[in-house]
Amino acid sequence: MNWRWATLTAVLAAVVIGYGAYNERRAPPGGPAAPPPAPAYYLYDAVVSETQPDGSLGMRLNAKRIEHSQSDGSIALQDVRVNYFQAPEREWLLTAERGLIPAESRIVQFSGDVELSPVEEPQNWLRTQALAIDAERNIAYGLGAPAALQFGRHAMTVQNFMADLNTGAVRLESVNGSFRSP
Repeated sequence: MNWRWATLTAVLAAVVIGYGAYNERRAPPGGPAAPPPAPAYYLYDAVVSETQPDGSLGMRLNAKRIEHSQSDGSIALQDVRVNYFQAPEREWLLTAERGLIPAESRIVQFSGDVELSPVEEPQNWLRTQALAIDAERNIAYGLGAPAALQFGRHAMTVQNFMADLNTGAVRLESVNGSFRSP
């Protein structure tokens, strides 16, 4: 009778081992997550300068990280500081947590504690969570987030804006603000 128990135990062990091996060959239902695609290139603590056709400085961009995506051709920026010289005789300073340049686009999108101000008038500023700059037309505009503006003794909050970086003219929509007299 012992040989029957030994045979039965051996057969059951073979079935259990075979079943375990079969289950390991099959992929789990969700499968392992695929790693994100590697960037085409990336830079740390980068300084990028762009010149205009006449050779003058058009823009100086400092970023903690710049990453070019292989999958869609976009460029992602982190901890961004931009000195923007393309507007005639006016330098603008922009800071933001993140930036995005879609592939083949002249529009640069910024998000996260964005601040834009003329360098020669730092008391005048615009702060928002999201804005875009059309680098070809030198226009900055809101991306749906409310913006706070300070110019001189005046402060206001707006729902939407468009600023011409060449002239400094700003078009505001849905304004809520205060004007203080001297």
